[in-house]
Amino acid sequence: MHYPKLLLTVVLFFLAWAVPVQSALPSAQDGGMLGWPRAEMARALSLYLPRRMAEEDVRALSVAVIADGQIVFEQGYGTAGIFSEEPVTANTLFEAASLGKPVAAFGALSMVREGLLDLDTPLGNKLTEPWLGDGDDHELITLRQVLTHTSGLSNFIRCCSDESWTTPGAHFSYSGVGYMYMGHVMVQLDEKPFENIMRARVLGPMGMASSGYGLAEPLVPTVARGFVPFYQALLVFIGPLLLLSIVSAVLTFLFVRFGLNRLKLEPLDFAPAVFVSFVGTFGLIWLLLGGWDLLFVLGSVAVYLVLFFLGVLFLVTAFAFLGLLGPADGTLSRGGQQTNPVAVAVAIGLVFALSLLFMGRNTPVPATAGDAVNPASSLRASAHDLGLFVEGVLRGDVIGAELRDRVLADDVPINAAIGWGLGFGTREGRTGRTGWQWGSNPGFQSLMVIDPERRAGIVVLTNSSMAGPLVQEIAGHVMGEEAGWSLP
Repeated sequence: MHYPKLLLTVVLFFLAWAVPVQSALPSAQDGGMLGWPRAEMARALSLYLPRRMAEEDVRALSVAVIADGQIVFEQGYGTAGIFSEEPVTANTLFEAASLGKPVAAFGALSMVREGLLDLDTPLGNKLTEPWLGDGDDHELITLRQVLTHTSGLSNFIRCCSDESWTTPGAHFSYSGVGYMYMGHVMVQLDEKPFENIMRARVLGPMGMASSGYGLAEPLVPTVARGFVPFYQALLVFIGPLLLLSIVSAVLTFLFVRFGLNRLKLEPLDFAPAVFVSFVGTFGLIWLLLGGWDLLFVLGSVAVYLVLFFLGVLFLVTAFAFLGLLGPADGTLSRGGQQTNPVAVAVAIGLVFALSLLFMGRNTPVPATAGDAVNPASSLRASAHDLGLFVEGVLRGDVIGAELRDRVLADDVPINAAIGWGLGFGTREGRTGRTGWQWGSNPGFQSLMVIDPERRAGIVVLTNSSMAGPLVQEIAGHVMGEEAGWSLP
């Protein structure tokens, strides 16, 4: 048999078959998957996404791709519950977190279009009673500053700092409290709850029937449950506790040494420091995350400590059974049998090392209450509904074409590539300017990207706090850009 001829025939046959196919499939450098035939894009994403989810341990993901001004692909992957095997769909609700900010921005801009609000008039002028704690803030902060995150207000939405941390209008500083302030003004003007305002002004007109900033309690279990690695729950407790313990210990030493003029510290001297450290840790977690998350963190710590103690107890018992727990050879003991401290230390070390193998295990977080309504963070939405929102943005629904064009044009620069417009971040990339917003609640990561020039976009929702790089990666493949829709 003439193997060289046979090999040449096979190669030529492969090239004749493969080259036309490859030329029909534009690469990511030619505009990403947006230019691919729709069926080819759907097939590729349905192979790529489950594999990457398995690699990153993401249990639920939903995506919507918009091209030529309309949704061309939407699909859910994985399962949304803790024990449920019900598959995720494009209509499965996720905590969209900060993706609710541009949606809320469109509600405010619809009021601008009607003349109820003005971009450059202080929002405080619309209120009979100030919402902000500082009088200057009441007279200075405008809607434009809130939407471009130059209000100077903080991002600590749980403890609701109502005073500016920096001079309003001076520079970019991402602020969820600014959106809370904007929402309060909208409620006062429309004299309706914020959820009703958004349903009438944005969610209803854009067809986002299943989404809401608040949910009826029976619907809360239908939202995908968020997951965090177990170590994150522990670090949320250990980090503040360690910091407060160090500060309290130093203050205790200084007080005893210079206040009481004592050189020697007694163990009881640190009792107030221990009390303050634990109470302060509980308070910080409650302020920043809320009561249910505080219980979740404390429960995680308690479970870890109980399992750790049981593990050490098991090993110590095993060591005792093997005769390894007595005094070390050559050591004299008096009275009852003395325990070998080395054996106990080894038991503790082994249990700790073994626990590290389980630190990355996904742990479900408490669901956000249905009546928790916050313009900055509480939107529960599906990829389908947010895909409809992207369609509406591209058409200029709700706010009209003139304001729509200003959403990305009226931006403040953050660095050479990134800025922030009227409710959306902006990014200068290889394919042009895109608008974007990421979302991050405990147990959730998401991303929305809009390309007005190509009339395209993508929405990616996940129920994993570790999926931030993955949602960027997915958007990059689809939009034909390097991942980078994020703040520097």
